[in-house]
Amino acid sequence: MHGLKGIRVVDASTGVAGPYCSKLFADAGADVIKLEPAGGDPLRRWTTSSADLGDEDGGLFLYLNASKRSVVGTLDDRPTAEIETLLAGADLLIEDRPPGSLDRSALCERHPGLVLLSITPFGLTGPLSERPATDFILQAEAGSLAGRSRPGHEPYQAGGDVSAWAGGAFAAVAALAAVRHARETGNGEHVDLSLHAVTAMVTNAYLDLMWGLLGRPPFAGLLPAFETPSVEPTRDGFVGFTTYSAQQMSDFLLLIERPELRETGEFDLVAQRLARLEEWEQIVHAWTRTHDTDEVISLAQMLRIPVAPVCNGQTVLEQEQLRARGVFVEDPSKGFLRPRPPYRLDGRPPAPPRAAPPRGAPHPPHHPPSTRTASSRASGRRPTGPRRGSSPSRACASSTTPPGGPDRSPRRCSRCSAPTSSTSSRSSASMVRARSGARCRSRPTTGGSTASSTSPPTRTSAA
Repeated sequence: MHGLKGIRVVDASTGVAGPYCSKLFADAGADVIKLEPAGGDPLRRWTTSSADLGDEDGGLFLYLNASKRSVVGTLDDRPTAEIETLLAGADLLIEDRPPGSLDRSALCERHPGLVLLSITPFGLTGPLSERPATDFILQAEAGSLAGRSRPGHEPYQAGGDVSAWAGGAFAAVAALAAVRHARETGNGEHVDLSLHAVTAMVTNAYLDLMWGLLGRPPFAGLLPAFETPSVEPTRDGFVGFTTYSAQQMSDFLLLIERPELRETGEFDLVAQRLARLEEWEQIVHAWTRTHDTDEVISLAQMLRIPVAPVCNGQTVLEQEQLRARGVFVEDPSKGFLRPRPPYRLDGRPPAPPRAAPPRGAPHPPHHPPSTRTASSRASGRRPTGPRRGSSPSRACASSTTPPGGPDRSPRRCSRCSAPTSSTSSRSSASMVRARSGARCRSRPTTGGSTASSTSPPTRTSAA
């Protein structure tokens, strides 16, 4: 897949958030260059296994950095000529340096057409901007920890480094929008992404909203987002139930063979079940632990109770829907399964990933990066346009604007960049599109081909 073919990304970040962001670009066809220090990215040596990796790279590094290239170097106040050339030919630079450790303003001034994405724990402004943080700290400061606990117990963290993975996804969306703008205007932007803000959005249980819906009763400590029945043990695993409605709860009592509790109504409400939680869980588990997962699911579905198996790292590989769509594929670097991008374009899955690069191995990209003008091909730079923060004039906003002013510029198709004419016939408009080498995506094509009739120009490789 070459959806982002021609876009070049330089990733100078470490950890998970930045590399995951650039991975999403690589998955979509962008040319991604991993900029790492002489000792290599620290993630190369990260592993969850107790076995010594020796000279091998860890699985998380291999997953995040597949289909990328590697260049040895760092961002500092005195960048080398090689690094400056690399940045001059790039569309996007990703970094996660602490505030004050990098002169970002100077970098933006030297490369006014470059999009700079800064991913930091709390953002580059505000009273906590210079404070380091772990995923636990971000969840605590974002208000999500307070919503996760059993009644009367300490709150607990949602596992999996969710702030980093979610932050990388949000960062990719913002960065792609900025890259599109920079390519249209030549004016780069600085994207300042806060993992703290992302965590507040994606992990918060929205307790304030629920508190408001309840009429804001007197506050008496934590109000955990605790549900029961929820994830419950079976004889061979776990299942998850949802019983939000009164009918679902009534049917659940029938499922666990306690119909008399439907008559008494003593466990109908969440508050009733929480007040007698230990007794209630004994009632539920007395039934669930004596039945296999498949049997529980089959019976619950017959009663129209929302239910699902709770997969683990092994059983998720055998989940029928994921297997049918071929979600997990062999990693090209070593023997483990990795999830591939969860989307298809026109029914076609993305191309298989290429192996993660050894340190400092700038092997040729899988496609030639494109540029926009012959002059920028010669110099390795994109057209710079107006500097960031300024308002680009209409004369320089588009290369199609004629000297006579923007009102005389040809109109363009709303679905593509092909010029059209409001006064010419449809056939003449087609001729204009043919001469320009553009093809309107709003019209069906024959043969299933989506390639342009003209080959894209190439950018001089900076690596």
